[in-house]
Amino acid sequence: MRLEAADRLLRRIGVQERAADPLSPRESEVVALVAQALTNREIATRLVLSERTVETHVRSVLAKLGLRTRTEIAAWSLRNGQ
Repeated sequence: MRLEAADRLLRRIGVQERAADPLSPRESEVVALVAQALTNREIATRLVLSERTVETHVRSVLAKLGLRTRTEIAAWSLRNGQ
């Protein structure tokens, strides 16, 4: 019984944390670099990813945050201390 209660609590905490910061750690890294005006190629080089993977992360960030452009990502980053 206590184990089930602990599991429920941990799930609830996880949901609250995702609501507070909907981005994955990698997406947060990409956001920080977009805010520095780096291109996808530069971000890919810096994070040792393919350029296509960076594009996917950028699209995911745009969708999760309801944004349309990289400029909006940069502004969101500044407002949210990312």
